[in-house]
Amino acid sequence: STDKTTSIIEGSLSYPSEGIPPDLKTCAENITTKQNYCTTQQIKDKKFQYGIGYRLEVPIGEYNVYSQVGTEYKAYYSEFVTCGLKQDCPSHKSIKVTVTAGQVTTQINPGDWYVAL
Repeated sequence: STDKTTSIIEGSLSYPSEGIPPDLKTCAENITTKQNYCTTQQIKDKKFQYGIGYRLEVPIGEYNVYSQVGTEYKAYYSEFVTCGLKQDCPSHKSIKVTVTAGQVTTQINPGDWYVAL
């Protein structure tokens, strides 16, 4: 059945201080079902922006992707990230990530740590 069909989301991890906390988790939240698929694994690879990234296997669907430390607020992959994380970027709207079967969706970098500042 099609619910066994999965896809990969990956991207770079970041955190607004030195180093990425070991308990940082990154999740893809299914927009329809509200189910979260999370990982705390940090992958070291030069292809990632700061040398550390994540990889999530998720069912096909539409997702919002965020990172979170403990119960702090969620830092989404948002228009602020794609705009370059600059103070004058107008929008913090999270970006919907649509995944299809067998696809690897890259450059999904959940890094909007600045909403709460």
